[in-house]
Order: sequence, then C-alpha cells, then structure tokens
Amino acid sequence: MKTVSADQGSFIAYPTNRVVGTIGDDDKAKEVISALLRAGFEREDIDLLHDEKDLNRLDPTGTAHGFLAQFQRTLIRAFDLEEFKHLTHHVADVRAGRFVIMVLAKRRAQRIVAADILHRYGAEFVEFYGRWACEELPATAPRSPEDVPVAFVLAWNDRNPDALALLFDEDAEFVNVTGLCWHDRESIRKAHAYGLERIFKESLLAIDEMKVKRLSPDIAVVQARMTLSGQAPVGTVGQPGPRTTIVSFVVHRIVDRWRCASAYAADVVVNTETNVIDQAGMFSFGYYPRDQAS
Repeated sequence: MKTVSADQGSFIAYPTNRVVGTIGDDDKAKEVISALLRAGFEREDIDLLHDEKDLNRLDPTGTAHGFLAQFQRTLIRAFDLEEFKHLTHHVADVRAGRFVIMVLAKRRAQRIVAADILHRYGAEFVEFYGRWACEELPATAPRSPEDVPVAFVLAWNDRNPDALALLFDEDAEFVNVTGLCWHDRESIRKAHAYGLERIFKESLLAIDEMKVKRLSPDIAVVQARMTLSGQAPVGTVGQPGPRTTIVSFVVHRIVDRWRCASAYAADVVVNTETNVIDQAGMFSFGYYPRDQAS
C-alpha cells in the first residue's frame, strides 16, 4: 500500500475539499487506489491512512488530540459540532486498523466520481469535507437493472441531483421529454439540479410498472412507467396535473453494480398517435380515426 500512498511524512490538516471513506479490507483498499488513479486522480492527491504512523499524520504532536482539539475549536466557533462527530469516525477507523482513504476533489464532478469508486468497493462513512462543513455522499449504485429506476426515483424525491448523477456513466446520454439532450454525467447533474430546484421542487415521482429486457448478462434495457405530480405552476397553468412518463434506461454491469449509459424519457399522451405542427408552426397532438387511415 505504501507505493500508492501520498508522502507518509506530511501532516494532514482539516481535510478541506476531500472525499473521505473507510475500507476494511487491504485488497479492496488497493483496488480503490487503482480505480482512483485510472479515473484520473493524481497520486499526490490520494492519502491512505492505516496504522499508528499514519494516525500521527493527523497531528504533528504524535496523537490525534491536537488535531481534533483544533478542529473542535473551529466548530465551536461555528456553533455546530456535527462535523466533529463525523470526523472522529475516521480517526477511530485508523486506530482500529482499517484503511481511511482521502481524495482531493475540488470540483463537484470529481466528488461524484471519487464517492462512486469508494462505494463500489464497499467503503463506509463516505463523506465530503468542505471548508466549514461535511456532506454525506450516500451509496446509490444499484445491484440489479431494476434498481436503476428505483434509485432514480429516490434521488428525485430527495431532491438530490448528486445521487441521481451517480447512476450514470461519466459520458452518459440523457434525452428528456422535450428532446433536450445532455451528453455527460455533469450536464445531467446540472440539468436535474436546476429542475429539482425550480420546476419540480415540490414534485413526487412514482414508478407504476417496470419491464426489463436483458440483451446480455451484463447489459439490459429497463422501461419504467412513472407518474409525476406536484410540478410547479407555469404561465396560465396554476396547478399542473399529474403526468405519466416512460423512461427507457440502457444499463450495464460494472463489477457487482449497474450503471446507466443512456436514458430517454417520453410523456404518455392519452388518445394521441403522433405530434402535429400546423401551418402556423403551432404544436399539437394528432389522432387519426381508423376510418380515415389509408
């Protein structure tokens, strides 16, 4: 493990802009480090803490007391002790012989990738430490194709665009009901962050039915019929009614988890066969009675 750790002699201050997680197994810890390097993280931006020598890196006096006391004083000034409680998890983990991995991730997209890798290999207490607070980064990686729409709905209803984005490949595609296209994980996250804040901030998404078509043992198409209610008022529509949408997820297996490579959403419009644009360029829905069909 020393060959992939950062400099063992450097002191680690409060882990600002770092994703932190605990791995209990030596082999899994090695796999996490390798996966982080493959994902583009620099070797010097990854810290691996495991034994008493590494614990000393948390405090130049040789114990964790000085580091934690300094951190606690900062939190007391902020009138919030919650972050202190979170951080003590990691100190206790090092003392217990587990592996604590810290990854420098200044950009949001990096945080999502780092958290995804940690969760993929069974990490616990995965959190992001900002300048003054920490944020839990929960596991969202589905264990089966059917879990992908379920996790999507949970993230939507929790108003958590980060968790939603973790369901997708870094270069995933998403087409929404109006034909807007997003071509990577970060643009999917940004679009849903905006939508969940402005358009769907009080909405509820529910799965009505789901069908799975396996294309191979590691690839599947999942069609989920969903009902969306509680959309925000817009224009002259003061209380939008419920909408039924079918979302088609193309998913694939990565180790023991499933992730979405592409998603396409389409609204269900009752008694309609196609869309119609009239001579004035106005959009409407079309239905052709059978006795008019050629």
